[in-house]
Amino acid sequence: MLPNAAPDVERWLAAIRARHSRREYDGRPLPQADLAALVAAAEGFRPHEDARVAVVREAPANLFVGIVGAYGRVRGAPSALVFIAADGEAHSHEHCGYTGEGVVLEAAARGLDTCWVGGAFSRSRVGGLVDLAPGESVLAVSPVGHALEKIPGRERLIFGAGKPKHHRSLEEIAPGRQAWPAWARAGVEAARIAPSAMNRQPWRFAFEDGAVRVWAAGTPTPKITLRLDCGIAMLHFELAARAEGCDGAWEPREGRDVARWVPAS
Repeated sequence: MLPNAAPDVERWLAAIRARHSRREYDGRPLPQADLAALVAAAEGFRPHEDARVAVVREAPANLFVGIVGAYGRVRGAPSALVFIAADGEAHSHEHCGYTGEGVVLEAAARGLDTCWVGGAFSRSRVGGLVDLAPGESVLAVSPVGHALEKIPGRERLIFGAGKPKHHRSLEEIAPGRQAWPAWARAGVEAARIAPSAMNRQPWRFAFEDGAVRVWAAGTPTPKITLRLDCGIAMLHFELAARAEGCDGAWEPREGRDVARWVPAS
């Protein structure tokens, strides 16, 4: 069981494969039952004190901005998720990705569409929609709603919506995984398809001394850190490992090393 929460591991694991990032929505308000479920997930899935999710029930149209002007903007989303982390905490960014992805997967399990957005949103506007405690910052947001059934050409052109995402090979992200236990292989396979900024997939894994270490590879960007992306992949890994019967916990690491999944003895 995940810390301080009791998600349905199999349900969220199924949502990993059902979820696709979408930026164009039909504008329909979410049913109250869905909004209540998202609020309950955001309040109930708080495994770390330095990260949380806020639900914006009615998202203003000007919350999201485009890549160039209005081009590439999220459109028509009735609601939003706001991913918040404590400033100055060594592990708050991976905790934010981990925690936020839990609520994203709950949305996906309910048949709702989402998209992690790290740069193309108005930080001043989102600051007026949620109550931030001193020392908290918004790292990313996500629209929530029902995506347009027919994917618009602009969404296909800019973001490749409707096309299979290119994922790094398992050999690249987890060299030598063939010799790993079944739970570790399942974990990296689920982590491989996690969302990341610009689809950069910075996570790398190694099996060492009976545990799995994850570290960040690649060049950091100012708006979405590599550790936030790794936190998203860590939840994917954990859900799959637990589904294979491997309970355990993440042990935080420093520098490029992000964490180790240490199985329970």
